[in-house]
Amino acid sequence: MLRDRGGSERGSVAVTVALSLTLLLAFAALVVDVGLNWAARTSAQTAADSAALAGASTLLLDGPAAAFDTVETFLGNNQVTLPAAAGWADDGVVSNGEVVCWTMPNNPPDPPPGPGLNCPDGSNALQVITPPINVQYAFAPILGRASNSIKATAAAGAGPAAPNNCVLCLLEPNLPSALAVTSNGGVDVSGGGIVVNSAHTTAAAVLSGGGDVRAIQHQIRVIGGVDDDPGGGQFIPPPELGGPTVPDPLADLLTADALAAPPPCCSGPQVVVSDTTLSQGVYESISVSGNATLTLEPGVYVLTDPPGLSVTGNGQVVGNGVTVYLACSGYPAPCVGPGAQLSLALNGRYLARAPTDTEYAGLSIFSDRGNTAPIVIANNAGLNLDGALYAAGAPLTLTASPGLRVDGLLVTGTLLLDGNGPVDVNYDPSVLLPGVGGPVLIR
Repeated sequence: MLRDRGGSERGSVAVTVALSLTLLLAFAALVVDVGLNWAARTSAQTAADSAALAGASTLLLDGPAAAFDTVETFLGNNQVTLPAAAGWADDGVVSNGEVVCWTMPNNPPDPPPGPGLNCPDGSNALQVITPPINVQYAFAPILGRASNSIKATAAAGAGPAAPNNCVLCLLEPNLPSALAVTSNGGVDVSGGGIVVNSAHTTAAAVLSGGGDVRAIQHQIRVIGGVDDDPGGGQFIPPPELGGPTVPDPLADLLTADALAAPPPCCSGPQVVVSDTTLSQGVYESISVSGNATLTLEPGVYVLTDPPGLSVTGNGQVVGNGVTVYLACSGYPAPCVGPGAQLSLALNGRYLARAPTDTEYAGLSIFSDRGNTAPIVIANNAGLNLDGALYAAGAPLTLTASPGLRVDGLLVTGTLLLDGNGPVDVNYDPSVLLPGVGGPVLIR
């Protein structure tokens, strides 16, 4: 009896061991092969992220064809095997990977529009779907699953229109009223968002007049607090509070002395009271008054001392391909306080047009990043710039009724709008502006 029972037990143990081994193998498949799957998915997502970021940056600067080449390069560098067939990235077949471009704030087209139509000119965002990555499992074949195919998706936007970037960028980090609208003049921004970097807890942005602050189809972000009770003005859309500060979007822009052909040195102050023509160079200051017209030949004009560029009376400044650089007396050393400024008064007008094909293409005014001298527009004609106004460390004060229009970025330390004229900022991402900050992941 005892021997029979022992034999029976030995048979049960064998069955138990066999079942246990099967479960152990299943768990091994689960642990090892899930790990392989996770590692492959992580690698694919890293490849997609890096390719999207690099592709979006190239897209903004060099166009669709160069962006596709960049995407393929970064996928290859991240060990993604690309399809042998040329044109896989825009053949409209998602199963072998796909690259799609579009213009923010719209969402990416879904499904892809079709062969050869995936990257229209003027796009500022790019989505990458990686070609499939094959994962060979170690244990799962025992359970009938030998491999898996993994793809990853990432999208990135470039330039000020990307989320959390800005077209109107106020970079002062701490002061109250970094954005102050104290009149019926409003602020309208298109092509990107508004960011107020000041962390002042109660009044980083103040609306005490009737003017609205609007970012058309984009966000308004204020790091600190908002005071919009006293007047009738509104933020449209309501501001998002907090979050990280926005870096200077033109931080990589070369200073005037670092250009391939820096403006020639040096001339003393220029007092213009009759029609005059000047060529590019370094000047202490330029003052235009009376009925004089100052014509600036194409190039970069560096001003080193107060008053910088001053236009008053019925004076005007005209020219094509002109960038004004506001420096300090120690130029080319960077500013560490106030230096040359831009001021328009009475009927004084600045009408010079920005360059289109130089290192400062799309840039009208560039104030040294450490220059804290204010830019003051207090004339009867306002100011229309067809290029960016960049004065990262300076306050901008606008009391002109006709207002201010900037076709490009408006980047200053602070903005005070105390006149009934509006501030209009219109950014077109298809117009090249060197130095615009790097792309950001959208998803």
